[in-house]
Amino acid sequence: MRIRRKSAVLAAAMLFTGLGGTATAAHAANAGPQAPAMACSTSNAITAKTATVDSIHIELRYSKSSRCAWGRITAADPGDKVWVDRSSNGGSSWDGPLGMTTVQSGSDTHTPAFNDAGYVMRACGWNDSTGNLRCTGWY
Repeated sequence: MRIRRKSAVLAAAMLFTGLGGTATAAHAANAGPQAPAMACSTSNAITAKTATVDSIHIELRYSKSSRCAWGRITAADPGDKVWVDRSSNGGSSWDGPLGMTTVQSGSDTHTPAFNDAGYVMRACGWNDSTGNLRCTGWY
């Protein structure tokens, strides 16, 4: 879905009231705009941007060799979510959430990797217990 700044809060509220999904292997089979790039590799990755929401650490990870990015959260609890947004105009508008993934157990999870050639991306995290969300800067 295309999200503009003014509708981001409404879209986030809708996602977290049951309209959003979780990332599964089915995302890789989709041919739509939310499908992760099949040629993405997570090797040689760097942490390009970081943020925190409450005590959850959010990272936008980037692989220079495959030009792919993904989101990761750590210090999280089951129910917390991470996703990435992708923009072709520097963040004025964006496609997302892409690859929304929920912590099922433990304290961390990550989204699938998405091709970001020609785009900027950011990772976002949502704290299930407080309802707070935050995104990294664009990279």
